[in-house]
Amino acid sequence: MDIGERISMLRDKMNISQKELADKIKVNKSVMNRIESGERPVRDEELKNISIVLGVTSDYLLGNSDVPYPEPLRRLVEDPELNAWIYNMVEKRPEDIKRLKEIFELIEKQSKESPK
Repeated sequence: MDIGERISMLRDKMNISQKELADKIKVNKSVMNRIESGERPVRDEELKNISIVLGVTSDYLLGNSDVPYPEPLRRLVEDPELNAWIYNMVEKRPEDIKRLKEIFELIEKQSKESPK
């Protein structure tokens, strides 16, 4: 599978249109179309931005790795309970998200301070 096919597959999996992805990485839809069809090579900055938007590593997009997600993200994606929790968190009001972030930071701080 080449880079264009991987981008297209991930984009479809995430239910993102070609235009939406193009807008997010700040290129024209026709450029995105040409990248996905293999008519135009992807530039370094575009590759970086596409990998960020799609949540995968650049190595995966380039075909250098069969592991699409960095290890922590892979665990999140593969754990349905965590996945649902994160999805529900994103739907919260901004002030709720801020409070959840503060709680997470407190837990993280406490785990660093307590011996294992």
